[in-house]
Amino acid sequence: MADVEVAENDGAGSYSLVREQVNRDVVWLVSKLEETGHEAYVVGGAVRDLVLGLTPKDYDVATSASPEEVCQAFGRRRARIIGRRFRIVHVRVRSRVYEVSTFRREPTAEERRGREDDDGVMLWRDNVFGTLEEDAFRRDFTINALYLDVTGDQGVIDYVGGLEDIRSGWVRMIGDENVRIPEDPVRNLRALKLAGTYGFEVDSALKAAIPKYSELIQASSRYRLFEELLKILMIPHSYAIFQLFSDYGFLDHFLPKVSALWSSQTGQILQKLLRGRDRRLANGGYTEAKTLALATLCFPYVASLLQEYEDLEDLWSLHDGLERTCREAVVEVLYPLTVPRFLSARVRDVILLMPRFKIGRQPRRLQRHPEYKYARELFLLLVEVFGWDKELADRWPSPPKSNSKRKRGRR
Repeated sequence: MADVEVAENDGAGSYSLVREQVNRDVVWLVSKLEETGHEAYVVGGAVRDLVLGLTPKDYDVATSASPEEVCQAFGRRRARIIGRRFRIVHVRVRSRVYEVSTFRREPTAEERRGREDDDGVMLWRDNVFGTLEEDAFRRDFTINALYLDVTGDQGVIDYVGGLEDIRSGWVRMIGDENVRIPEDPVRNLRALKLAGTYGFEVDSALKAAIPKYSELIQASSRYRLFEELLKILMIPHSYAIFQLFSDYGFLDHFLPKVSALWSSQTGQILQKLLRGRDRRLANGGYTEAKTLALATLCFPYVASLLQEYEDLEDLWSLHDGLERTCREAVVEVLYPLTVPRFLSARVRDVILLMPRFKIGRQPRRLQRHPEYKYARELFLLLVEVFGWDKELADRWPSPPKSNSKRKRGRR
């Protein structure tokens, strides 16, 4: 279990040092909702990270205002309602978008049914509004059910023992695991992600339930699971999370091909790449891009099909069917997740550039390739992991920064 440093309560639950770290735009957003007569608090992972002394990547806000009332407070140009299963509002403040959700309560058996043929277990609709306390008990894990009052003197509001679990380093589910996991199987993934990210221990009841219900993840949206995979690969804890997925048998159902490879020679290469990527991300030396993240995950299996690992020093040579083999291998690694075709094509292109970096021919032509930036970063990681001559990396300069005003998304 990790050594956990938790911000100290400096009287009356105020946590003033935590509150001072909150993004000013978020404070403005909360204040705006309060001016309209509603309760509003920063909630969830942002509060957990602030209490741990970390800088949140994202902020979510929970409020007593309905989605329509939130839109009314900020206007149509700033706010829009999204989702059907779980209606929230995206509010734009300057260049960032924040999620604002209405307090909810646990739905009844009839309210949770989303369609005539469902069994009433999986939660298809979650738009029954409630109070702040009801909202806390509806959330998944205790350490995610904390609320921060950023304008008043209530400090961190904790109905479920989340602060103590942060201090003790536990991932603990709110409510009965045998009910909460089947109603949303992605909670298995999130539990292990929390444990891997913070070095926490999974509590005994949850530890017993995760393997029991891991197969249910196959009923979740494949697109939603793809987004969860990307979130894992964007933080410097991907190896620890994947190792927990494997230990609990969850990887068998999340990414079957990766699970089958995990303990093999190919899997050992993958583990080295994930650990190397984590180190570079932690030090700010690796781009948070979808293409690069997926190429890192897929490379070992693609390489194992294109050549024997004994010949890895030379990588593979050009031959008929190379592109097709690579494309099919990328899809196989990521199955059953739904990956946009354009993205899998870019992942393929990045991987197929690796021998050209190793050989070093036509450097100017290679530097003009649209995937040069990400391919170069993956190659530098391979040089580090396999202990290749560092001169191989030194010959490839960083790509020039674009002067174009048109910014391209991190793909």
